[in-house]
Amino acid sequence: MLALTIRRHDTRRAVKVLRNPSGSLVDLTGAEVKFIMTKNGRLLINWATDIIEAKNGVVCFAFERGEVMELCIMKAEFEVTYLYFSIESFPIDRFITIEIVADLA
Repeated sequence: MLALTIRRHDTRRAVKVLRNPSGSLVDLTGAEVKFIMTKNGRLLINWATDIIEAKNGVVCFAFERGEVMELCIMKAEFEVTYLYFSIESFPIDRFITIEIVADLA
């Protein structure tokens, strides 16, 4: 299972390498990548990510403060739109589980 645990109010950047089920890197040259996150089927985030290394499938995203206020567990994925408009979601066989946990203040 792919998982990310983050404390409430944290907005650190997260870097992710996108891979095919075979483990090979996804070439993102000319592509656009979105980070999509839902809670109980309700869309919370659907925005473009930064592509850091296109040939090696490296993307980066950061939460904004208002997006990490509620203590909860959410599902997320990356949606890639390739140069010729085909679309593929990563990870392919499951979702990323994101848990927002309490902070001290």
